[in-house]
Amino acid sequence: MRLVALMIVSAAVMVSPLSASADPGDHVRPLDRLVALVVERLDTGDAVAAAKWVSAARTGTEPTIDDPAREAVVYDSMARLGADRDLPENWVRQVFAGQIESNKIVQRGLITRWRFDQAAAPGSAPDLTVVRPVIDRVNVEIVDQLAARRAELTAPDCAERLAGSVFGVFGAGNTDALHQAALVRAAAALCAPR
Repeated sequence: MRLVALMIVSAAVMVSPLSASADPGDHVRPLDRLVALVVERLDTGDAVAAAKWVSAARTGTEPTIDDPAREAVVYDSMARLGADRDLPENWVRQVFAGQIESNKIVQRGLITRWRFDQAAAPGSAPDLTVVRPVIDRVNVEIVDQLAARRAELTAPDCAERLAGSVFGVFGAGNTDALHQAALVRAAAALCAPR
């Protein structure tokens, strides 16, 4: 929670009138690629939510968001992959807990929206056989970025560095409030524990 607060404070400083004159597109920040991967992974939440919504509607049940068995597979496989790159297991598990929980934020938000606005709800389910390979690829790339950007992610100013990349995404104007909240949750898990 302290990290999220620090990211919000950092963002407020970054968008102050003194810093607003600089074009955020002037340079690429070191953590931009990692944050882009997190966004790509978050974007899969829309398709997963739609598939769960349609499946539940067909069976007359409530959509199930949590999938502990699938989550355990992700945690274990990413921890093994991280070990191959000399990354601490607790950090890799923390990062993927953040990714999974942020994806659930998107799913819960969309499903809640569809309950209140049936016209916006999906009528057909997307093919998750195309979505899962995207998630799997992005998971591996996230671990690669953890290894490549370990110095930045273990530095005392990690939250500020991440805030720059996260709020660069916000500044592009391609995300809504739901996806922004999920991105902050996912990014808050990226800094290595001390």
